Amino acid sequence: MYYQITIKAAVLFLYQMLFFTLFMGNSHYCVAQQNLFNVPSAEITQQKQVFIQQQFNVLSTTTSNTTIDYGLGDNWEIGINLFNVDLYSLHDEWANPLFLLNFQKAFELTPQWRIGIGSQSGPTLPIVNSKAQLASFNYVNNAFDLGGWGKYYLGVYYANQGYAGEGSNVSLMAGIEVPTPIDTVFVMADYIGGKNALNTAVIGVVWKATVQWQLSLGALIATPESDSSENGVVVEITRI
Repeated sequence: MYYQITIKAAVLFLYQMLFFTLFMGNSHYCVAQQNLFNVPSAEITQQKQVFIQQQFNVLSTTTSNTTIDYGLGDNWEIGINLFNVDLYSLHDEWANPLFLLNFQKAFELTPQWRIGIGSQSGPTLPIVNSKAQLASFNYVNNAFDLGGWGKYYLGVYYANQGYAGEGSNVSLMAGIEVPTPIDTVFVMADYIGGKNALNTAVIGVVWKATVQWQLSLGALIATPESDSSENGVVVEITRI
């Protein structure tokens, strides 16, 4: 059983890397940062441009998350997510990955304040077991850009059991991105509340290596409300 699961996970991961490579080679420069670590940022992919983000969560079970989005114009974007692909499990605990369709619409209320409304919804893939169900994460997020004082985020989400597991379905989410004396390095942190599997906090840094590439590294910290007391590391590669 272990080898069957790891082979399936490896195949899914190869598909993720294929998507990443194909779109990386064909996308053009665009200004976007769809997520901090886990919280949506209300930034939208520019029209006819492609945004790609690859994330690894390193805990006792190491998972891969891939996001690809396309800008439609008029502050709309659509895309796909392949989330929760388990690559390794120390305790032989595996879960079905998620294949999601996503969209986001942003409303610019002032030059400093925008609101993002979006959804990530789709089926769990019956890789580990045959139980497939609908997973859905829906949100409204406020983004405040205070220039040299940083960017601040506060929103609310609804997630069903297929996405968040057992527990609360509605809670708050928040995040910050603050500049440092090094122009290309920012301190970044976010938090997703709720008594469910989503509840976590991450604090780390993002290095804007070029106009197109960003590398983020963060410490994943269990909160008192988390389903798990385990801490870990988040690594994120973003092409914008």
